[in-house]
Amino acid sequence: MKHTLNILLTLVLIVPGISSGQSMVGTTAAYFLGIEVGGRSVGMGGAHVASVNDATALFWNPGAATRVAGNQALFVHSEWLAGTSFDYVAAVFHTGTGTTIGLSATVLDYGKLIHTTIEDPEGTGLTFGATDMAVGVTLARAMTDKFSIGGSAKFISQQIWHEQALSFAVDVGTLYKTDFNGLTIGMSITNFGLPMHMTGSDLEHFYDIAPELNGNNGKIVSILETGYYNLPLLFRAGLTMDLLRNEIMSLVLAGDALHPNNNYESVNIGLEYELLKKFYLRGGRKALFLDESEEGLTMGFGLHIPMRAMRVRVDYGYEHFGRLKDIQNFSLALDF
Repeated sequence: MKHTLNILLTLVLIVPGISSGQSMVGTTAAYFLGIEVGGRSVGMGGAHVASVNDATALFWNPGAATRVAGNQALFVHSEWLAGTSFDYVAAVFHTGTGTTIGLSATVLDYGKLIHTTIEDPEGTGLTFGATDMAVGVTLARAMTDKFSIGGSAKFISQQIWHEQALSFAVDVGTLYKTDFNGLTIGMSITNFGLPMHMTGSDLEHFYDIAPELNGNNGKIVSILETGYYNLPLLFRAGLTMDLLRNEIMSLVLAGDALHPNNNYESVNIGLEYELLKKFYLRGGRKALFLDESEEGLTMGFGLHIPMRAMRVRVDYGYEHFGRLKDIQNFSLALDF
């Protein structure tokens, strides 16, 4: 285990310095799979692969699902970029045998779009919709009181009007907690799956194979074949550690190194201040070492409300997204 720990620490330290020579931005499908979920995670700058402690672990690190305190249902909503609406729901259940089961669903709704043609560039009077969706099942297991591992299988769909692309992917994650100041190490590989391509009725056209000839069939049904695009594969490695912890308050530092297949490497860092295990203030910085990124400073807060039969967690995260738009993320978790 000590050897594994050394490898993880080395990866976290060197990933920012091994940027490849060519950016692959815009070359993958299902970009929505990379939209970060949870008010706590957004407030902490996306440094969450090792610090996650709620049902958003199904997104960040399936191996961390075993560390969620009790059973939990979680709901996330965000008004995302360009007028789109993003929602994420998840539930975590502990079996009592060291195994944790998780269910999750992600939906990005683009709203109603105006149908235009070359003849009617201002619109034909029709509208159409576009929706991205992923549904996943997670299994995680605590191998020891310090080390856990987990994996998710998910079905992915992207739909625009009559066209649809489908895929299947898996996520894998691990978490290791040391005895030194709460130092915890996490790693995950997400969206390892099949390429996607569009199919649908609007790709069907009549084709005349020999228009210069008379008497031939000019209405042979043909299908326009679209290209195949890989999923946004992402490797995360991160650390979290207590800078301060006592019975009244704590201060936690977290950092993640990211290695995607559609962009350069980068680093996210975040801080969380906790008071009386009820009040939380957070701040972070995203996309360090990533040139020309619109992402930047983040902040947020949280409130945990104990009740008779359950505990309610309310979290808010704010992210400055440069020229595009500032993003606000709300999440509500119920512990039972």
